[in-house]
Amino acid sequence: MSGARAVDGLRALARGALLLLAALLPFERIEPLAHLGPLQLSSVELFLYLALAAWGAALVAGWWAGERDLFARLRRAPRAHWAVIAFAAALFVSAALAPAARGPALKFALRSAGGLLLYAAAADLLRAPEAVARTASSLVGGAFVAALLTIAEARTGGLGELLRPFHLQTFEALGQTRASGPFQYPNIAAMYLEALAPLALALGTAAFAARRSAGAWLGALAVVLCVLLDGVLATASRAGLVGALALVGALALVLARRAEGRAPALASVAAVLVVAALASGSALAGRFRFWKDGEWYRATIAQAGGAGARLPPVLEPSSEATESLELLNEGALPWRRSPPTPVALSYHWLDQGGRVVVFDGKRTFLPQDVYTGGQVQVRAVVRAPWRAGRYILWWDLVHEHTSWFSERGNPGLREEVVVSSGASGQLVPKGEDRPAPLGPGTGLVLPAPAGHDRLPRGELWRGAVAAWRAHPWFGIGPDNFRHLSRQFLHRADTDERMHANSLYFETLADLGGVGLLALLAVIAALGAAARRAAAVPATRLLALGVAAALAAYLLHGVVDHFLEFTPTYALFWLLAGMLVAMERQSETPLDA
Repeated sequence: MSGARAVDGLRALARGALLLLAALLPFERIEPLAHLGPLQLSSVELFLYLALAAWGAALVAGWWAGERDLFARLRRAPRAHWAVIAFAAALFVSAALAPAARGPALKFALRSAGGLLLYAAAADLLRAPEAVARTASSLVGGAFVAALLTIAEARTGGLGELLRPFHLQTFEALGQTRASGPFQYPNIAAMYLEALAPLALALGTAAFAARRSAGAWLGALAVVLCVLLDGVLATASRAGLVGALALVGALALVLARRAEGRAPALASVAAVLVVAALASGSALAGRFRFWKDGEWYRATIAQAGGAGARLPPVLEPSSEATESLELLNEGALPWRRSPPTPVALSYHWLDQGGRVVVFDGKRTFLPQDVYTGGQVQVRAVVRAPWRAGRYILWWDLVHEHTSWFSERGNPGLREEVVVSSGASGQLVPKGEDRPAPLGPGTGLVLPAPAGHDRLPRGELWRGAVAAWRAHPWFGIGPDNFRHLSRQFLHRADTDERMHANSLYFETLADLGGVGLLALLAVIAALGAAARRAAAVPATRLLALGVAAALAAYLLHGVVDHFLEFTPTYALFWLLAGMLVAMERQSETPLDA
């Protein structure tokens, strides 16, 4: 009897650790707490490993107390377990066979094992009555606080020091802050809050159905949903906001078909309408009209003043000169002059054939912020090419770390310039010393501005397919696309923080065809578990909420990748374990 009590106590401790982890998932500090061999231990991973340690201790205690029929347990294991085991095997085999960067690949696989074990722990521990509901409540509570911080960062701008331990960089779009809250990046914040919004609706509906207390519960549900959805809006993630609104709306329609779900569905629709109205009136609303992003960067660059304000007729090689220019902001984007992403005037030097000679010219920073319709005059500085010749000087504006205005269709200003070959004033004969084009054909190919770390998704996806074709079975290794993408994107320099911007293309490149099939098997098994859990009245509402939360990952995952970051990979596997735990509740007697 004492052994059984010890096992029960350890399992209760493990469930408590899971509750604490669920609440703290959004709040991962950038600086690691410690190093465990090749792994770094973050503030969130500390609680993750404590929960896993408590679960492991409960398993060992149970085995010691006589629960040794492991083969019988394996025979009764849910089908999702086998799919997850297959995915884990693909992960480690891919790391072992990685053609390069094998150490980072193995490190990522070991780190991912924490999420896979979290899935197994949740599926085992949360079969007790109300265990899934308590864990869901803890998840929603932590997300609610994180959403409040995200909103406050976007609306007040006064939380910089408070949030610095969570993300060092400030992000913006259209001259407005893209909030991250306690998350490292805005898209990570968006994914996390997007996933938990439908879970909050399901949890609120379950509480309403159990207590029949319309006023308090419906009001609380509407407030929580508004805060979570507004938090997604504050991140300015287009896919995040569209996905969150769509999933909450879809779940509300499903719930409205049941009597106990009609009032919560109305409350959720009201929350969706409020946030949709906020989105339409937001300064970032233009970001959601991505098909019109050229309108953000419209400008006119014109010569100002008389002849004395123009460039000299002939420039010495590598010499500097100035020209007065008028800049008119005709786009939707305010031109900020201050870091982290200022707008500045720069230029490109082209030869007479239109080929780039110098692409990243000196910057002339604006004397003030320039809003839509505003204009400013600058004394622009230009440095001549070092070779003599006839050139085209192309004045262009640059949004640092984001885009050249010319990349968005803005014509800029071009003028012909002669560069002398010293005192003799002789010119290089036409056709000599021409640089090779920077791209195929004769068209102009401009590289990205300094610090630019974004590439079109189509180009990233083609690079992922190229990586898969080079290593079709097990890919190039877990998390290795960002390390090895140069050879597949055919670029001299890429940012190693950059992924394939898709869960599916990233998996295809990193883990190959075997890994992608294993991931699809996990998705299919979780879908089957959701159907079985939703067929039982006792688990129907929460099963729908957890399934909708996982659907957020799978839909948003078409255009983004999240399984590198602790809050999002841990949330994904915890939700998967919760769903399988409810499936097991519907099929077997509940364990204490």
